[in-house]
Amino acid sequence: MRRSMESDPIREAYSLWIENGWTESAEGLAAVSSILRVNQVLARQADQILAPINLTFARYEVLVVLYFNDGSLPLARLGRQLQVHQTSVTNLIDKLEAQGLIKRTPHPTDRRSTVAQITTAGSSLLRKAIKRLNADLFSNLGLTSEETRLLIAVLAKMRHSWGDFKEDQGWDIFALDGAAR
Repeated sequence: MRRSMESDPIREAYSLWIENGWTESAEGLAAVSSILRVNQVLARQADQILAPINLTFARYEVLVVLYFNDGSLPLARLGRQLQVHQTSVTNLIDKLEAQGLIKRTPHPTDRRSTVAQITTAGSSLLRKAIKRLNADLFSNLGLTSEETRLLIAVLAKMRHSWGDFKEDQGWDIFALDGAAR
């Protein structure tokens, strides 16, 4: 596990914004910087949890998407669902295929397309990965249940405002005061 920093660099940046007269942007800077930093911390933690079973979080995500889509998807659709560039999809698929966790097959109706299909070994390893992440990360975020629900609602509101999804996805079940509606 990585050592903590002596002081919070985001708090320091916030103070610098205030000192330089950018008060109206200081909270936004702190919020965006905090979200990006949490993303880095969570990605590192997830990779550490998955390392003993020879997975990264990015490869885990590919396996999850395939598993919950009847075990296979065309590579182009996989990229859209993962929201990553096609080059990244190809790289991830190459690594998973080398591990024997997925296989490429021709698309049944489109000769120009390739399908990624999870193997039995891939499904088995995915179940192990889910157990590890559930036990060591997803159920231990350092937040109370109420705080977690509030975080989900606030981030969903933010994602919606930036066009991440258009229709109501039901996240309003989490009231902004942290209690279920």
